[in-house]
Amino acid sequence: MTAPLKFYVCETDAGWVGLVISPRGLRATTLPRPSHDDALREALELGATEPASGAEARDLAERVRHLAAGGPADLPIDWDGISPFRRAVLEETTRIPAGQTRSYGWLAAKVGNPRAARAVGRVMATNPLPIVVPCHRVVASDGSLHGYGGGLEMKARLLKAEGAT
Repeated sequence: MTAPLKFYVCETDAGWVGLVISPRGLRATTLPRPSHDDALREALELGATEPASGAEARDLAERVRHLAAGGPADLPIDWDGISPFRRAVLEETTRIPAGQTRSYGWLAAKVGNPRAARAVGRVMATNPLPIVVPCHRVVASDGSLHGYGGGLEMKARLLKAEGAT
């Protein structure tokens, strides 16, 4: 029997973030939302079915807060259900240094598919772990901000918090 996914909502500098937690780590996160209820609703839509205790989620929440404020944090990720290509793209995205950006094409080349920039864009658009997998660091080939589920203002704000110029 599969363990239920648990939810926890934490407040960050960027807004309220819902965490979806499996026994192996974070399965999903929400984008920063304006209210606790918005983040909770979305965490439930992502498959969480029961609340995580503070003891279970406190450390994860603190690390997510640190990430949202522009700091580094290593988090355990549960990659269950992620295809090999998507996982390669998401894992490579976690290696982009804070405050720096890379293009969709650069990321495609890094994972061995230099002509797959559009596919990388789709992976970024469906990133199950925003903030944790920093898709906000992926930009258009000309360096401009492009596409972000939380809006370009949020993308710029997250980059600024990391020290990007």
